[in-house]
Amino acid sequence: MKKRLFFMLALCISFAIAHAQSVKIQGKITEKNGDPIAGAVVSLKSNAQRATTTDLKGEFALTIPTANEIIVIHALGHKDLEMNTAGSAFITASLETDASGGGMDEVIVVGVAVKKKDLTGAVSSIDSKEIDKTPTTSINQAIQGKVPGARIVASPQPGADASIKIRGNNSLQYGTNPIYVVDGTILESNFNTLNPDDIESVQVLKDASATAIYGSRGANGVVLVTTKKGKRGAGKISFDTWIGSQWFSKKMDLMNAHDIYNLRVDAYANAYMENNPNGDRQAYINSITGDNSTVFAKYEQDTYRAGLSYDWLKPVQQSGLQQNYNLGFSGGSDKGSYFVSLNYTDQEGLLKTSAYQRFSGRINLEQNVKSWLKVGTNTTFAYAKSSVPSGDVFNGAVYANPLLPVNDTMQQIKWANTPDPNIYNPIKSLSIISNNNLSRLITSNYVSITPVKHVTIRSTLAANLMWQQNYGYTPIGTGQDTRNSYHGSASHYKAETSSWQWDNTASYSNSFGKSTLNAMVGTSLQMTNQNSDQFNVYGFPNNDLTYYNIGSAYSKTQFAPSSNFLTNTLVSYLGRADYAYENKYFATATVRFDGSSKFTSNDRWGAFPSLALGWDMARENFMQDVHWLNRLKWRVGYGIAGNQNIPNLAYYSIYNPVYTNGQIVFQSDGGRGNSNLTWEKQKQLNVGADITMLNNRLNVSADYFHTVNDDLLMTRTLPATSGYAREVANVGALTNEGFEFNINYTAIQNKDWHWNIMFNISADKNKITRLYNDVTFIPNKGGFTGVEIQRTGNFILGESVNNVYSWKFKKIAQESDMKDTAGMNYNGRIVHPGDMMIEDVNGDKKIDDKDKQVVGKLDPKFYGGFGTDLNYKGFGLNLFFNYSYGLKRISGFYEGMIQSWGNSISHTDMNGRWTPENPSTRFPRALVQSGNLSRFNPGDSDWGLQNASFLRLSTATLSYSMPVSLMKQLSMETARIYVTGTNLLLFTKDKGYDPETGDGFPNFKQVVVGLNIGL
Repeated sequence: MKKRLFFMLALCISFAIAHAQSVKIQGKITEKNGDPIAGAVVSLKSNAQRATTTDLKGEFALTIPTANEIIVIHALGHKDLEMNTAGSAFITASLETDASGGGMDEVIVVGVAVKKKDLTGAVSSIDSKEIDKTPTTSINQAIQGKVPGARIVASPQPGADASIKIRGNNSLQYGTNPIYVVDGTILESNFNTLNPDDIESVQVLKDASATAIYGSRGANGVVLVTTKKGKRGAGKISFDTWIGSQWFSKKMDLMNAHDIYNLRVDAYANAYMENNPNGDRQAYINSITGDNSTVFAKYEQDTYRAGLSYDWLKPVQQSGLQQNYNLGFSGGSDKGSYFVSLNYTDQEGLLKTSAYQRFSGRINLEQNVKSWLKVGTNTTFAYAKSSVPSGDVFNGAVYANPLLPVNDTMQQIKWANTPDPNIYNPIKSLSIISNNNLSRLITSNYVSITPVKHVTIRSTLAANLMWQQNYGYTPIGTGQDTRNSYHGSASHYKAETSSWQWDNTASYSNSFGKSTLNAMVGTSLQMTNQNSDQFNVYGFPNNDLTYYNIGSAYSKTQFAPSSNFLTNTLVSYLGRADYAYENKYFATATVRFDGSSKFTSNDRWGAFPSLALGWDMARENFMQDVHWLNRLKWRVGYGIAGNQNIPNLAYYSIYNPVYTNGQIVFQSDGGRGNSNLTWEKQKQLNVGADITMLNNRLNVSADYFHTVNDDLLMTRTLPATSGYAREVANVGALTNEGFEFNINYTAIQNKDWHWNIMFNISADKNKITRLYNDVTFIPNKGGFTGVEIQRTGNFILGESVNNVYSWKFKKIAQESDMKDTAGMNYNGRIVHPGDMMIEDVNGDKKIDDKDKQVVGKLDPKFYGGFGTDLNYKGFGLNLFFNYSYGLKRISGFYEGMIQSWGNSISHTDMNGRWTPENPSTRFPRALVQSGNLSRFNPGDSDWGLQNASFLRLSTATLSYSMPVSLMKQLSMETARIYVTGTNLLLFTKDKGYDPETGDGFPNFKQVVVGLNIGL
């Protein structure tokens, strides 16, 4: 019932219409050459909400309170103009071109349009023109590499979210990702449901001054997304589409059947000689390669002798067809505006049965009900469905034996005569079903009242509602089912999430002589409800109905239901003031009080203030003779943000009732409640400069930031004597600092030619400065025994959060090293010629945990992007590269291949392995490791750490736009055709599939053909 009332309210305030004004003026806005400017915004300076836009002829009509008012004219790509109406009924104005890019000089902060020249915080902006240069269904991928300080890694899977970090790590475990604010509605996940074609601009808020208004939600940055709105004038129709194909960007250099055969022979022969130093190596080789071999199966011998090699990936892969269609309608009058869009996306994955579809629609409406009353809605609905192949499809295909003929009958992949229990037949694994459906409604509805001049009161009710259903079925006859003796298994998972947000603000805006003041106070209430249930059932008579009839499952004793219900709330009070004097001295003060249900009443509230100052030195009198300098603005800001992104009820010890042996027993979930939990606090200093020169053709911005994070929230392990396994606690401090630099240069701009160049670079590094009590090292233990120190996830005082901790590789042992190794204790491992040697760091003649050290970082030393736009008349060429330098990456995939002794896949690098005839190599000898033959493997040290630095040609676009004269004849506003390639080139030393996306699944290359039409 509540949902129905909400939707009725949204529709009512969205379509309400009424209008009342005092004096009506008309006019025409043109270029300097007399051409009309369509879409220019004409607004009243004293009340920016009273505004209109010019039509296709550049004409407008606007009602104003009196005959003598100041109006502001703003058009994309032009310099703003202020005019006094002075009683005129008709006004004409010519605007000058702004070489700096026009619309890129404006950002939206807390729902208010602010000029970059008035900003005191660190904000980066991307407009729709830049977003449209990357044909993609993901907004994160569209801005990848284009925002200084934002490190974005796209997923190669269809419909999957990209990961994003702003200014590196500011927390140990919880809340490391930014929030998205779409037309005022806060989102924290499933950004892939947003349609990039609907987006007008993206602003990334990075420092405490810019994010403080969002309090604890903005501690790791804020991505503000503003969707498109209608403009006054004749209705417009737009149609945008692209269609193309994807394929794997890289094929791994795997050994073929011939090489695998020889590797296994070498490994077994080496092991034989280890155990039989006086044995006959060649005689042993003859025995294991003969017809009665105990090392090779008959089918392997047949394949090798026939000179064949089998690729199991071919029968399960496909070229992925990609298509996207978007239809938009927009328009408006002086009473209101509308924007409506419909979108359909269809993506095929690179594996058979992999697919993603999204249907979405948007309606943005604004209406002036009265001269003092405005209402509006920004509402979108999306439905996405995906079919996700089992992970065993790709893994089974890659890890399959090239000596084994491809077939769809066996359940598991065999090496020799032994089925590998962990590698399933990828062809049979295609029959495993995983279908996911997601419906999402995002709506933001507001009422804005101007009771008196300069004062605006606004109330916004927003909702983010999601309904998710995941269905799975593992058929009878697959290896996965047989291994677990399920005889068919099905799962149903359903979840509902409702996030409600009610914001109320009162703002004041006025000018006093040379001073301008904008002030705002407000409240915000957010409540998120999550509930889910899951059913796993086992034992089906056949595979006919899969998950559609879980009632037919007969193994009732294995029935496994589960459910979860969670609610959390956040109450906030906020205030902000922006002051400017003579448009050269600026100050911004912000404070926000947040109360979170994730803490106890004693620690529930946190205060988050910030202060930022700006000085445009170029406007000083002593700089007036420096004509080539348009802006030289210095910025400095300091603020405090907070983090409360921990699990719900972490301050409680949770016990669940269990009925066993006729009794009710309460069992702990392993977590100990911590009533002393408090806010994680982030104190950030930002110093920056914005420089514009050469008649606004060269724009440079630079920022330095230093952040101190206290009371870090993390889950720490407890000793067994406590009776619990873990607890969430505030455990220490972390510093994070870095710089960002961005340059945009318009090298050529005339009637026929336009050439623009951009470049950005960012760097950040973090360091743990304090842990709890006197602790200097919190190890991450796991592995086969559960007590082995892992290479990542260790928190070490004085080191980066993303450190790599392991032994240090010394060299490949030679015969001459045997004297040195004789007195060493390798804890049961052997080191013979051709094996890996480890550095004895402390010199105690023993290799143990005391010799482990930090051997690298997973963070880059610097990263960024650069690109160019070259246009000649209607032809355009756009190239964009992104890069990263100085980071390491762990590739267990590559390390495992180097460790192979021919009973698993191996990399062609092992063709250059150590042998007595080839001692000068970094690749170890082949050796069967069994019994007493255990040695140091690539994953034990930094030997296999990948140099993950890279340079990637992200997009390359060649386009043609129809001449304006011809479009006018055809009553068209835009007509453009283009071809875009994605991920066409990659330069890297990384041995895995991709230095960014890793080895879980290869990245893709893509080529699409697109069309943009506007009427």
